[in-house]
Amino acid sequence: MTDVAIVGGGVIGLSCAFELSRRGSSVTVLEREQPGFGASTVAAGMLTPSFEVELTPQSLVDLQLDSLRRYPRFVHDIEAAGGESCGYRDEGSLWVSRHRDDELELDHILRIQQERGLPARRLTGREVRALEPYVSPRAVGGLLVESDHQVDSRKLVPALRAACEAVGVDVRTRTRVAAVERSDGALELTLEHERATSSLRANQVLLAAGVWLEDGLVTPLPRIGMRPVKGQIVHLQGQPLVRHVIRNSDVYIVPREGGRLLIGATEEEQGFDMNPTAGGTLDLLRFGFEVLPGIYDLDIAEIDVGLRPTFHDHMPVLGPTTTEGIYLASGHYRGGVLLAAATAHWTAEIMLTGQVPSEIEPFSFQRFVAEQTQQEAAS
Repeated sequence: MTDVAIVGGGVIGLSCAFELSRRGSSVTVLEREQPGFGASTVAAGMLTPSFEVELTPQSLVDLQLDSLRRYPRFVHDIEAAGGESCGYRDEGSLWVSRHRDDELELDHILRIQQERGLPARRLTGREVRALEPYVSPRAVGGLLVESDHQVDSRKLVPALRAACEAVGVDVRTRTRVAAVERSDGALELTLEHERATSSLRANQVLLAAGVWLEDGLVTPLPRIGMRPVKGQIVHLQGQPLVRHVIRNSDVYIVPREGGRLLIGATEEEQGFDMNPTAGGTLDLLRFGFEVLPGIYDLDIAEIDVGLRPTFHDHMPVLGPTTTEGIYLASGHYRGGVLLAAATAHWTAEIMLTGQVPSEIEPFSFQRFVAEQTQQEAAS
């Protein structure tokens, strides 16, 4: 018997496990493969809410900024507990414009950021190259956001696992949860591990299974349309070229320690396909070369693919469901790493107090129930 069983061992599941355990709950994490298998370790790790502010609802912007504010303490606590680095960096992000249309887009984004109280500074092409000398000489301007940071997702996930185990979380790998149902006042999970079947009883269950939320997992909940969005990312290796995260409307370029450079990321509706494609790689390298010509001489170290979990409105679901004791932390789409700190905090608050704060109400499971009710009434 455990207080909380968490289905999914990605960055969201492990973050919530760490927070719940620190607050006194006994926690068991159940991961179908290895921690971070789905999207977490493929993510670029950008903590950059500002660059997507135009298309993001205010409630989600507020949650992103809340999480960004929590991140320094979040990283400190993880590293202090488990002794492993999260690869946290705070150089900021630099959006680079290539022509007049890009400049108009940056002016528009800057106005929106200013209206929402987000810090940013417009730069000339010369100022961009003063910050990052290897940026293309064709760059005509830029937008610098110094409050944007990053973590190395390939370090964050093992650091989270080490921190979880240090505070007493039972992390079980290659353990697939086939079903969750209520039984005798508790929740019973049916587990499959190396062709053997077993069960686990829990007082509460948190579903943080990412794209597998509704794939092969039987629960009392109605289906709410989880789907995977494929993303490809190219890893280059060689001479360090930039310090900041570099972005434009087509591509982002993320520097890592040791001369590693990430270029991402495509968005493809390809179901659960996780094979890299020549076309996706070509697009990323072409767009990356336009901004940073020096990548021509770097080695291709790896081409990686992840599956982003999302719903039709691209908003996460956080909090209680229609079944007592079952909670969700899922559907973070492209923002799982960014939203991990806030998700862990608010999920623990909700599960331990039974109260849903106003900040989290826009991400309620009930929004899907209401939609289904309206559709049934209209049919």
